[in-house]
Amino acid sequence: MTQSALKRLCMRDHIRDVLVARILDGTYAAGTQLKELSLAREFNVSQAPIREALRELEGSGLVTCQRFRGTRVRGADFKEMRESYELRIMLEVRSVNLAAPYPPRLLTDLGDYLREMDAAVKADDPERYIDHALRFHRRLVESSGNRTFLAVWDSMLWDVRGRIALRRLAETGRSLKALVVLHRGLLVRLRAQDVAGAAERVRVILDRVGSAFGPQ
Repeated sequence: MTQSALKRLCMRDHIRDVLVARILDGTYAAGTQLKELSLAREFNVSQAPIREALRELEGSGLVTCQRFRGTRVRGADFKEMRESYELRIMLEVRSVNLAAPYPPRLLTDLGDYLREMDAAVKADDPERYIDHALRFHRRLVESSGNRTFLAVWDSMLWDVRGRIALRRLAETGRSLKALVVLHRGLLVRLRAQDVAGAAERVRVILDRVGSAFGPQ
């Protein structure tokens, strides 16, 4: 990837995160129109990264884009967000079952991600935590060998949904340390080749995160 392309991706991610925060804190109420040109001027960028960020928000359901009417804030649909985590539980639990027996390379990768997650929590860096937590869980799905599972997982835009859940958990005073402990327990079960135990621990982790949007 070229330096300019990497810079654009970083800017897109920054813009997306700022817009998500504004939608969640009410700065952008439901129905607010988001104009590409105005946002491009605010962030001092071309309209390309603005358009890419808005496309991600549309995929996560936070905004709607209509031809000739532009992009408007839809707001966070917490019921839909909770339902998306139910789908994620199904995908990841099945992936854990399909991936067995767990190869050393997978266990090493997951251990590396978990160390980064732990370091992020100790450094009070929630954005870094979610980055590595997403890598941890995507690696689990990838290990299933089911390309359709991975394509569906990617299409759900967990980068956006995960950050929304993270902010919701923080607002209710729930610490990320507990999630690190749960992931550590998951890795113990994976290393022991305990398929049923690992699947159940995945379910517990994702149900805990999904609870940020309300009960099932």
